[in-house]
Amino acid sequence: MRYSANLNIIIKALEKATNHLARDFIELENLQPNPNSANKFAILSQNRVKQILIDEFTKFRADYDIKFSDGQEIIRKENNEYCFAVIALDGIENLARSNPDYITGVALLHRGNDNQYETVALAIFKVIGGELFYCEKGFGAYLNNRRLRVSKRNHQQQIIINDSSLLLEKNSILRNYGCPILSIAYFASARCEKIYLEKNYSFVKYFTLLAKEAGGKVEEINEQIVVSNL
Repeated sequence: MRYSANLNIIIKALEKATNHLARDFIELENLQPNPNSANKFAILSQNRVKQILIDEFTKFRADYDIKFSDGQEIIRKENNEYCFAVIALDGIENLARSNPDYITGVALLHRGNDNQYETVALAIFKVIGGELFYCEKGFGAYLNNRRLRVSKRNHQQQIIINDSSLLLEKNSILRNYGCPILSIAYFASARCEKIYLEKNYSFVKYFTLLAKEAGGKVEEINEQIVVSNL
């Protein structure tokens, strides 16, 4: 896929910001006997990712706002047209426990005439495994340059559901990766068939474009975001 200048900036910034995370993961394996040290080290890793992303976006898109999932915001001007939505480490608890299910994600948001944000591009990087998921609105979803499509499995077969509320459905297996954005990436790459996410995951909605571009359906039902392949 040939992608836009904005998506190229996001991907390059992600690669630079996460360059140290593989080494940090190895160090955290050694810190597991000391949970306090492991947690502090994981937070330091997260802060390094945040600072590098701030530096990169300030260098190449100095007029864009930046909003982080922990509530930190860098506002360049009032009612700015573009904003980066950043999850420095989704699954930081997994990283602290030396579990490889953690990601860094960035979505580019555009403010429309209704003053609401819409995601126009995003990238998600899973360091352990070297998996880069990305998409732009109207151009499909990709994993490392391979086009993604959602799974075609249905309830006549065995499906995998990623669910934080443990809602059991007929002929299904429940999984919870402890990393909501990673579950969207796995859905887009046909590794699971349905996701239930609580709406209080405030940044999740910015990353559901990946599921839509892979052919999935995204709905808000009973205080949940439901992503499905049917």
